[in-house]
Amino acid sequence: MNVDIEALHLTVPFGNRWERVQTPRYHWGNATRGQEAPFVIIQWTLEGRGGFELEGQSWSVEPGNAFIAILPEQGSYFFPKNAVEPWTFAWINFYGALAVSLCRAFRQMYSPVMPLARDSAASTRFLELAQWGENRAARDPHEVSAACYAFLMEWARQLDPNVRFGRDPVERAIEVCRTRFREPIGVKQLAAESGLTREHFTRRFTQQAGKPPAEFLCDLRRAAARSMLAEQAATLKEVALRCGFPSVKSLRRALS
Repeated sequence: MNVDIEALHLTVPFGNRWERVQTPRYHWGNATRGQEAPFVIIQWTLEGRGGFELEGQSWSVEPGNAFIAILPEQGSYFFPKNAVEPWTFAWINFYGALAVSLCRAFRQMYSPVMPLARDSAASTRFLELAQWGENRAARDPHEVSAACYAFLMEWARQLDPNVRFGRDPVERAIEVCRTRFREPIGVKQLAAESGLTREHFTRRFTQQAGKPPAEFLCDLRRAAARSMLAEQAATLKEVALRCGFPSVKSLRRALS
């Protein structure tokens, strides 16, 4: 069975982490672009506002919101004629049949214009992709595809009402620590699951838990290790493995 692995690839050949316009001459029609190779544009407003039109409907793209355009289509994006402030934004292009299919499903599930919160895992991944598009350096297509999909999933997590209006993300992270501290989880994974950047997550976690997340995890693992050593005839290697420590050396360091 022959499989075209390229059909699974998403590429980001173009992007920009920061662009500013302030003239109505900035107006892109989408009907005649992408006819040879359909592609996706995701443009995120940082300051000011832009406009987006699709099949007769119009949206104002305010700060903290992004639009998804899938070209070719009957629509456009532009600097509004009545806008006062410059429109500052970041953008990326996705290419590949899978990228188009995923973004079309994503847009149908949510909206052509959606919130993309600052200081979130989704926005961090978006800006990383924009930087890759800026540099245009050759990258492993599997790595790029995985990063594109990870961005979309982080954005979906942010838009999911069950996540957005559920419990506080730090409260969830504390529960994850208490129930899964024996697993090889760390601050990076906890931050990603919370939908916050690592720095923002660490700051909020420390404020709410009274100690940084790495220390909180270590305290849980230390307590479990001491209890296991007191109650069972186990080797240090077994205790380290069963209590979430990566090595006997790290276990000894925690118990000293």
